Amino acid sequence: MRTVILGIIGAAVAFAGYVAFTNLTRPDYALEVDATRDTTDISGTLYRIRVANIGTERLTNITAELGTGDVQHKDFLDPGQTYYFYPDTDTLSPTIRVTADEGIEVVTDYRTPAKTIGLPGAGR
Repeated sequence: MRTVILGIIGAAVAFAGYVAFTNLTRPDYALEVDATRDTTDISGTLYRIRVANIGTERLTNITAELGTGDVQHKDFLDPGQTYYFYPDTDTLSPTIRVTADEGIEVVTDYRTPAKTIGLPGAGR
């Protein structure tokens, strides 16, 4: 019984240490960008750009350059907040560029999620 209690206490301390370490080592300003090109059976091809603030401070003036003449803005993203940009179908570019006032610039290409047979939207 004593071993079980010590094991639980040890696991709790290890978990608390892990959470503290990950929060203390997170950068102040960080942006995660996931540009997705998803083909479905019903609606064809959907394009979306997920932007997430994975830092500890607010990001301001987020700008997404999605193609020629298609520049979209978001005023701010708080830590942990996510926002989606949707490009116009006639201005698609293979490369997406997202910037923020805090000196962040992310350039990425679209990715296509893996499909499995038999699930809705699997693109059979």
